[in-house]
Amino acid sequence: MLLCLFAALPLRAQQGVPIVAVYGLSSRDLGDNVPRAVSDLVYSFIRELKTYRSLDLRSDPLPADLRVPDGADYIFYGNLVSQADGIKLELILKGGPFTITRLISRVYENPNRILLESRVLVRDLFDQSIALPDPSPSVADASPPEQTIELIAVRNPDSLAGSWEGEDGIERIMILRGGRGVAVLASGVSISLEILVSGDYLVVRQKGAAVPRQFMDLPDPVARQAAAIAPPIEWRFQVTSDQSTLSGTKKSVVIKNDGKNVLSMESVTLPVFWRRDRR
Repeated sequence: MLLCLFAALPLRAQQGVPIVAVYGLSSRDLGDNVPRAVSDLVYSFIRELKTYRSLDLRSDPLPADLRVPDGADYIFYGNLVSQADGIKLELILKGGPFTITRLISRVYENPNRILLESRVLVRDLFDQSIALPDPSPSVADASPPEQTIELIAVRNPDSLAGSWEGEDGIERIMILRGGRGVAVLASGVSISLEILVSGDYLVVRQKGAAVPRQFMDLPDPVARQAAAIAPPIEWRFQVTSDQSTLSGTKKSVVIKNDGKNVLSMESVTLPVFWRRDRR
């Protein structure tokens, strides 16, 4: 009898874990790529939690009244907001036996920082032993933000001529008239760029072969091998209506190595954005 009782405990404990309905993140000014990538990442962090079970509703619209859906104990949603000093990630958890509203936010320098560092933000939101500031009534009761996309097609690359910044590993990007450009990497090396319009997108592509100093995170012998086999970097962007921000994706590679030789090379597509340098 005792054996049966103890065997049933893990199942009961699992059944007692609260369910959180997870909705995708919203953004008014970052287009589709960045919110989608961050939503996927945040959802993976929530799934790692042992004290909650997740209900994936990322493809569903957020309820207008922000009510907890039937069959769930909590609702999770959030926002991404472009600011002068970076991107603000705001996460909200509502519901539970005491109808709590927990909010946590942080400003990140760029999307890559969000991808690297937001796990702690998610953990602190869901750990109810950690005290968070009380959200204002406007946050607790606000309607969900509209998921309007303010990016528009690029028609004339010359209108974007000037200095741009905002991506890890790149100090500055100069877009020049006539389909030319230059990127100054954090390593100090400059690479030439060709710039053109393809459909509704601005395409920025590295001109010429890769160079070893593009791979500053790799040992020298591996960097030389990587430069010989890696394809040129390519970006695809759309622009905000005020032409102050380019938002899109970057095609690059991840190199695995043993310290002396390249073991594998994997293509990756990352969300990125550039901001016009007003200085």
